[in-house]
Amino acid sequence: MGTGERCPSQDRRSPADTGRMGRRFNWGLATTLGAALLGHCLAAGAGPLQNLTGLPTYPNLDQAVMDRVWRTEELGRWCARFTATTWDSLESVEEWYRRTLARASETDLARDQRFRNAASLSGVKLAVGRNYVAVYRLPNQPTIIELHRCSWN
Repeated sequence: MGTGERCPSQDRRSPADTGRMGRRFNWGLATTLGAALLGHCLAAGAGPLQNLTGLPTYPNLDQAVMDRVWRTEELGRWCARFTATTWDSLESVEEWYRRTLARASETDLARDQRFRNAASLSGVKLAVGRNYVAVYRLPNQPTIIELHRCSWN
């Protein structure tokens, strides 16, 4: 051993000092790993967005956004909304939701009060209780999917 080095049996630090160093090391390691993981997630892009509505998410989405706050609709319900787009055909998305929500009631959006004013819009609304899925398309636009989870005040 060189000058000034201690043999492990001669270490004069108290167990409390050693414990503090251990916690400091673990905290530093956790911080480093957390920063690396966050950087990896940011570098990889947003990744799959979490759909918090509980309704099924169409598997081939191009873009998606979950509203940060619940909103009031015409009927006085509070709804969380997940909106997404896909370039898959309107017919294939409608069919997927019909199969997935087999017990849903279906309304043509041309007859739905919320969508009635858009003349060139075509699509369906599939309702399961208070919750519903609206799938529609405008000419030369991607298919739009809206998932609404609703509750009364």
